[in-house]
Amino acid sequence: MSVGVKMGVMAWLFGGAVMNLGSEQHVVKWFQPLKDLEFTGMFAMSEKGHGSNVRNILTEAHYDRNTQEFIITTPCEDAQKFYIGNALQGNYAAVFAQLIIGQESKGPHCFIVPIRDAEGNLYPGVSVTDMGLKEGLNGVDNGILHFTGARTPRENLLNRFADVSAEGEYTTSIPSHNARFNAMLAALVATRLALSNQATASMKVALEIAIRYAFKRVQFGPGDGPEVPIMHYQTHQLRLMPNLATCLAVTFANRYASDMLDDDFFHKRDLVDNRSIQALASGLKAYATWENLQCLQTCRECCGGMGYMSENRLAGLKQDCDVFVTFEGDNTVLYQQVVKELLAVFGQKLGDNRVLQTLSLLQQETAEYIRTSMFAVGTESVLSASGMMKALSFREGRMLRKLAGRMIKKVGDGEDAFQAWNSCLHHTQALAKCHIQRVCLEQFVAAVDRCPSQQEKDILDKFCQLYGTHALYTDRAWYLEHGYYTPANTNELRQQLLSLCAETCQHALFIVEAFYTPRISVHAPIAGVPSTKAPWAYYPEPGTENTPMAIDVDAIRRTTPLQSKL
Repeated sequence: MSVGVKMGVMAWLFGGAVMNLGSEQHVVKWFQPLKDLEFTGMFAMSEKGHGSNVRNILTEAHYDRNTQEFIITTPCEDAQKFYIGNALQGNYAAVFAQLIIGQESKGPHCFIVPIRDAEGNLYPGVSVTDMGLKEGLNGVDNGILHFTGARTPRENLLNRFADVSAEGEYTTSIPSHNARFNAMLAALVATRLALSNQATASMKVALEIAIRYAFKRVQFGPGDGPEVPIMHYQTHQLRLMPNLATCLAVTFANRYASDMLDDDFFHKRDLVDNRSIQALASGLKAYATWENLQCLQTCRECCGGMGYMSENRLAGLKQDCDVFVTFEGDNTVLYQQVVKELLAVFGQKLGDNRVLQTLSLLQQETAEYIRTSMFAVGTESVLSASGMMKALSFREGRMLRKLAGRMIKKVGDGEDAFQAWNSCLHHTQALAKCHIQRVCLEQFVAAVDRCPSQQEKDILDKFCQLYGTHALYTDRAWYLEHGYYTPANTNELRQQLLSLCAETCQHALFIVEAFYTPRISVHAPIAGVPSTKAPWAYYPEPGTENTPMAIDVDAIRRTTPLQSKL
């Protein structure tokens, strides 16, 4: 995890800032040498006093016409750049600072600031403090950057959207401060998507460890018969199988978002013009990293005391991944970004007239109720994939309209927009999560349809149904409260959840085999990977033992090779 994060700091954050905020000359000067590791970089945005609120960062960059340099200054303790990865080794930093021209601030801009020379000596005006040990990711050297008149050439302003001439004249292609600021934040899109993928990779490793152990570890049994693997127990299936289904769902959603991002890069489209991919990347990062933490804890518990041992990786993964939910954007704030985009798109359909807005909301509420509630529940099984998709769409649409209606009323009644938004924040979290779950289910269904092997398609379809069923059953109270489901419907969901967990666990080893995670990365002795440090913890891979639910993994490899890696 530390290697992945440190590479992300250099390639995705520092390199992404150059690629997305710089000119072609900046890409040639900074990105190409970075790819060859001629130097290493860091990304300095967060400050002691400002994390999510980047707009109000305090670090300053004053232009000196005489030397044609920017003077980077930390004016107070709260302006110190905090938690900067690669701080103890990096040569350059992409520093976000308030650009000051004369006495006027032009808002946050990004500058490439020299930190160390090739021999590792700090440049004048730069000081670095080691932040010491953390809960996890201690392979990443996080530190504090403090600037006292550090200088960087005028050409080191990443000037894709704004520039300063030699005479100190400020020009920009985006006059609006807000729009220009949003354009700069687009540099984080790829990094957030990378984090979602890294969290999913963590889930895959943890689930492989827990599932392999569950098929090998035996405990209790019927009468005087042999003890059975713990995967035989319904409670174990209910804990692990929904997590495996979620892991697959997020995998396919990540691929969908990555394809969209790759297409934008290929056609040289500005990310600033694609707010939908920004919101999707933010939502996936939040959803995947939160689901990862929950999955890791469940896998640890399912492995008992063995899961608590460092050699079996789960404890280390928990420590390393804990910070994922707050760095590159606090998840709670990222969910708000998702909802703001949903509201922006929805608001375009409503117009500006308050009366017409209210009438439009009522009309849409009625139409949506007819489309999803009466017909979906009355004539279509709530257990089908299309029925589950309609349920998620109904909830997302209902919450979005209710939120829009509340905001319109509060602001229309004279309430301050900030206070109105603050009083609705609890609503945003559930709405954003529901939206991302719908996207995940949609992409899971699409992945099943694309699967070339009928046998594999049937298996994936079971996991797809399990993902949707578990999501709806978890939120059954909301559907009951809003009259979408009856108690009989939720009873059907519960029975299907139990049935699918039992069915999918028969294919769990098949799925984790398809992850193709290298043995050296799985590492855990309880997952069948020998260890010289803890030989006593070794459990052979599940095989052909004469116990209930034993699975011949070698036979799986011989007879049903996956046509596509998961």
